[in-house]
Amino acid sequence: MKRVLLSLIVALVATVAMAQDNGSGKSEAWKSKYDEISKRIEGIDSQYEKIIKANGSKDEIEAVLKSFYVELDSMMVLAKEVAADGSDPEMAKKLVGEVGQFATYEDLQVLMPKDASWYGAAELESIRKMKEGMALRAPGTKYTDLTMNGLDGKQHSLSEWCAKGNYVLVDFWASWCGPCMKEMPNVVTAYNRYHSKGFDVVGVSFDNKKESWAAAVKNLNLPWHQISDLKGWECAASPVYGIISIPSNILVGPDGTIVASDLREEKLLNKLEEIYK
Repeated sequence: MKRVLLSLIVALVATVAMAQDNGSGKSEAWKSKYDEISKRIEGIDSQYEKIIKANGSKDEIEAVLKSFYVELDSMMVLAKEVAADGSDPEMAKKLVGEVGQFATYEDLQVLMPKDASWYGAAELESIRKMKEGMALRAPGTKYTDLTMNGLDGKQHSLSEWCAKGNYVLVDFWASWCGPCMKEMPNVVTAYNRYHSKGFDVVGVSFDNKKESWAAAVKNLNLPWHQISDLKGWECAASPVYGIISIPSNILVGPDGTIVASDLREEKLLNKLEEIYK
């Protein structure tokens, strides 16, 4: 009996040791991969600084940024692998902290599941809030109506245009937002290309001055519907849709279901091409 018990104890100890070795081995491999990617990103950062100091061309800058996003994708893949495995929570927390701000809602579902030990980490608070906000505008969620004033001074609601049988982009923006101004030509292109097929846009402005809002609409030649409560970051859309940064948007389907969110640059045109092809 003692021999049998001793054998079981030895086998159990060996199994635990093997599991620890395997876990340690994975962590070392992850750390090595992380170091390799980080080193390449540091090189790209140095290259970028040199180009900026030398007043490099737009093509040079775009080439460097393209290289950065390739490495960012590699880091995202690594972060999701480590988070999904869960055997090295400290490594997972570190990686989530580095890539979380670039993650989609689908990415964050893997990077920060609510049962993860690092979900409540203080250093990940901003990423946690970002995920909670994204959940309010996640695909599959029904849109929530908003009622604000239009530039005509009359009250208008999203329900005037949403859930009426067409795809509607609800675009959250502001005249004072530089990235919004940079993104707006893409929205204009999308509107001009697909409006005749039923696609529509509603701008929800985070402005606090009607004059600035109206001037931006006129200067940018935005032909679609516009509403705002002129409360800046206190805009009613912020808590309803979890908006903590702009530009942001939701694409509402014909039945009022959100089919996509935060479609920027070519992602918006790609999604509309997929819908209207």
